[in-house]
Amino acid sequence: MKQKGINRVVVGVWDFDRGKQYFEKLLGAEFAPENEDGEAAAFGVRVAMAWESGIELISPLPGVQSPVRDEMEKNGEGIKGIVFAVDDADHAMSQGSALGLQSHYDLDYDQSQIDSKCQGLFTKYKEYFITAADPLNTTLLLGEFNEKR
Repeated sequence: MKQKGINRVVVGVWDFDRGKQYFEKLLGAEFAPENEDGEAAAFGVRVAMAWESGIELISPLPGVQSPVRDEMEKNGEGIKGIVFAVDDADHAMSQGSALGLQSHYDLDYDQSQIDSKCQGLFTKYKEYFITAADPLNTTLLLGEFNEKR
């Protein structure tokens, strides 16, 4: 099954553990274990996913400069991105390109990566990361997610 609509909201917090506790209490969010492969660390952040609650929690690594740290120093904690699930990520990205948007990073996981990074919840996981200006002034992610059912 392909999911459509909002897949998750990316929330930036300074205190990673406190952020996780907040959403666990507020929404009953269950965060998947952090990946130890360093992919998020390469961007200067820690990441925790609560798939069922639709939350991706990010927090700048202490002492590491990153775009997330820069954005949070300027604008504080809060929503840092919205992940939209689409039928075809490549087509959606081509539509975005026609609007002048550019992907600054993309993911296209194979099944072994999906199994290790996404708890095996999907058969397809592809995302484009876009920094959008008007009308949202946030990071947009266009993703194609085929859920295992």
